[in-house]
Amino acid sequence: MGAHGGDVSFGVLGPWEVRVGQGAVAVPVGQLRTVLASLLLSVGQSVSTPTLAERLWPGEGPGWPRGAVHTYVTRLRRLIGADLIQTEPDGYQLQVEPDAVDLHRFRGLVRRADDAGSAQEEMDLLRESLRLWRGQPFGNASGPWLEHEVIPLLTEEWFGATERRIDLELASEPPGRLIAELTELTKRYPSREPLWTRLITALHRSGRRAEALSAYQRVRTVLREELGLDPSEELVQLHQTVLLGDADDHPGSTAVRRRTPSPRQLPHGIARFTGREEELAALDRLPSGVAASGRNGAGANAPIIVTIDGAPGAGKTTLAAHWAHRVAHHYPDAQLYLNLRGYGPSEPMTPAAAAESLLRGLGVESEAIPVDVDERCALLRTILADRHALILLDNARNADQVRPLLPGASGLVIVTSRDQLRSLSIRDGAHRVTLGAMPESQAVELLAAAVGPARVAREPAAASRLVELCDHLPLALAIIAERAQRAATLAEVVEGLADEKARLDNLGTGENDPNIDLRAVLSWSYGALSPAAAATFHALGLHPASDIALETVEALVGLPPAEVKRGLDQLVAAHLLQQRRPCRYQLHDLIRLYAVDQARLHMPPGERQAAVRRFLDHYLFTAVSADRHLVPYRRRDFLAPLRPRRRPLAFADADEAMAWLELEYDSLRAVMSWAATNGWAHYSWRTTMAMTSFYDARIPWSDGLDSLKSAVRAARAASEPIGEAYTLNSVGCIYSDRGDVDLAERHFREALIHFKRSKSPYGEAMALCNLGMTYGEAGEYGKAQRHLMRALDLHVRNEYPRGIALALDNIGIAQTVAGHYRCAVKAFKQAHRINLRLREYTSDAMCLRHLGRAYVMTGDTREAVRAFRQSIDLFRRTRNQRWEAITLADLGHALNGAGHDVLARGILRTALDLMTGLADQRAHDIEAVLASAG
Repeated sequence: MGAHGGDVSFGVLGPWEVRVGQGAVAVPVGQLRTVLASLLLSVGQSVSTPTLAERLWPGEGPGWPRGAVHTYVTRLRRLIGADLIQTEPDGYQLQVEPDAVDLHRFRGLVRRADDAGSAQEEMDLLRESLRLWRGQPFGNASGPWLEHEVIPLLTEEWFGATERRIDLELASEPPGRLIAELTELTKRYPSREPLWTRLITALHRSGRRAEALSAYQRVRTVLREELGLDPSEELVQLHQTVLLGDADDHPGSTAVRRRTPSPRQLPHGIARFTGREEELAALDRLPSGVAASGRNGAGANAPIIVTIDGAPGAGKTTLAAHWAHRVAHHYPDAQLYLNLRGYGPSEPMTPAAAAESLLRGLGVESEAIPVDVDERCALLRTILADRHALILLDNARNADQVRPLLPGASGLVIVTSRDQLRSLSIRDGAHRVTLGAMPESQAVELLAAAVGPARVAREPAAASRLVELCDHLPLALAIIAERAQRAATLAEVVEGLADEKARLDNLGTGENDPNIDLRAVLSWSYGALSPAAAATFHALGLHPASDIALETVEALVGLPPAEVKRGLDQLVAAHLLQQRRPCRYQLHDLIRLYAVDQARLHMPPGERQAAVRRFLDHYLFTAVSADRHLVPYRRRDFLAPLRPRRRPLAFADADEAMAWLELEYDSLRAVMSWAATNGWAHYSWRTTMAMTSFYDARIPWSDGLDSLKSAVRAARAASEPIGEAYTLNSVGCIYSDRGDVDLAERHFREALIHFKRSKSPYGEAMALCNLGMTYGEAGEYGKAQRHLMRALDLHVRNEYPRGIALALDNIGIAQTVAGHYRCAVKAFKQAHRINLRLREYTSDAMCLRHLGRAYVMTGDTREAVRAFRQSIDLFRRTRNQRWEAITLADLGHALNGAGHDVLARGILRTALDLMTGLADQRAHDIEAVLASAG
């Protein structure tokens, strides 16, 4: 050490205090303090000249920084002693003992406290360390490096030591002694939630419950009014603890938790269930207490799995539901039901979608459901662990669809399928029950339960013949029983069914093909329908999806609503249609195939074309109606020349619009896919375009991109260049959002060519705007300006204010990337004023986000936070979860840079949850930030 090594001290935990020998040394405010602070923070280590230069002159420094740095070091040596600063090969090093600097003494004491052998020793060391603090580190520091990088981190170290000391005192001393200190701390740091948590805890434990509740309301107001945020889960739980009057909970207690629901989802049982005695007996004989105790018996280390397989119409679901109700009382924690759609017109439900549905049934909120299928299934197993749960999985396609959904160690799983699911028996120990045709006695008994025992007793031969003609299948018997209700005798029913058999020559052939065996039964039931019900049945055969809303059926059929409703009611009563929810209908898969045949037989081609056009019109223009609530002033030139032939659904607000889009999303996808390959491609791409705002707000990138690429192909199939232009532009927007600049530019350029060929000035301006934005974000400012100014000129000439605002917004983006921050702020504010005048909330939300990012670059954190808060409010108002998450991440980064680390982490975690739910790749970036911040 140098000559002064033993009588030198540096105080930086407050106003600067430098002492050399017996005298105080005044270090001038400015660059000298920056150099000395750098050396003090790295005592005993070399600080490189480039590092010192960057801290002295962020951005652009002097032409010869090495010489300038040496000049400052020379001046500093004159102040504190030349021998204290040693020249190193790559920079300089301060040669004093770490304990000569109060900051290092503080850190040393905190480290000793971490290793203390008792709570009292830890508390004493923390108190000693905190006495070294005299105010804000480095006094009135000047310079961005100290203000933005050093002081916030040191302040966080002080918070950590202070909060740990308070926790120890709360655990060992009367809490009332801390109330005054905590009250003062929360006044000084009103947005730091951990301090409020400790204040509320101290008040509550002191019996001052009203004051504790009042403190919670104060922090809630601060967070909402200042930052637009809700209290953390920890604060909410503590508030609940205070409300419940439990004074024994500590900060962070999870004593008050949201209770996991105990769902009861089993389909209703059949009051007069008949037959299947042998199968029920086999189920009741299952090992060790499924029906006796609800446990798995020895070790309870695996779920009991039961598979019920058989031909369509054999009554698999009915038997499964009946037996599930018999044993349900042994499974009080959860009783779940899910139709896996293994056989039907739509694709089978994927394990990922099935796991998501089961998790929702168990009360897991959307944002907590992972994207990855393995993670979803792992979460499902975690929730079901040690719970007595019954799960009925109906209509499974194969074992691979079921296996990921199985619980890990407990519960009962019942699976129905046309497939024998042999691998579930071999690999997973499933108990298999196969349903064949019912024995005649049981089938007759089932018929008697439906039509009345007296009628069967009067005509035993006819009853036996009916059972034979129905091939002893419960579904066929149920349909025939409905017809028998209106017939004078069972013999009359036999005669009609025999005629149908002769015409179709298939019923009861013994070929085990239910599509053929049931056709005669279905045709006879169909023949008894009223004209309105028959017309409805025909039309349903034209629809490509299995789940259909009442208003869609009305559009499809084209009859007055009351008449359509009567027809639907008759179809439901005749077991030709199912109504699982109010105003929504499903066709049994076999019956739907029959409906398709009847549509071909009974509807002339022109009538079929008109019906298809009606329901495609309904979907397209209702999607447009919903989109108007999300983006009111969007131009929708892509609709031309199509016009609605009937009034589409109307929505009260964005919530209703978004709810309809979410409810109909699966049906819309099925319809657009079908339309693209069945001569209706011009509807397919236009419907996709009407949903782009919904895709942007709620749908994972990969799914949205697949739909838009399909729309490009549909536009080409329809030979509509304008459609190619719009769809290519939308594909480019997704690539731009993902950061794939080259792909985005290629698609925008191709879209621009098609817009020009189609003579669409609005489309041309839109593509120019997007190209300019892409160039701007890539740092090609000249190209960006040329394209954006051309776009702005086109929008001005065409008097399109929304387009003008969008162009100004994109100009601001380019200027931000180029470093012209004041010009960018001006452009964003111009766009903001136009959006306010138009009440164009979606565009304004995006503009305010960009404004916040520009303010961050200028260092104006207050204005940045204000802009981000306004943006988040608007994204929430328009129900755009993706951009709400992205802007929350922007806000979190801004607060983190301003030193609000704890608050920033909470915001970033919220953004991460939303982004993960949308499979947004930016979730990984936030995870990395959170991981680095601990």
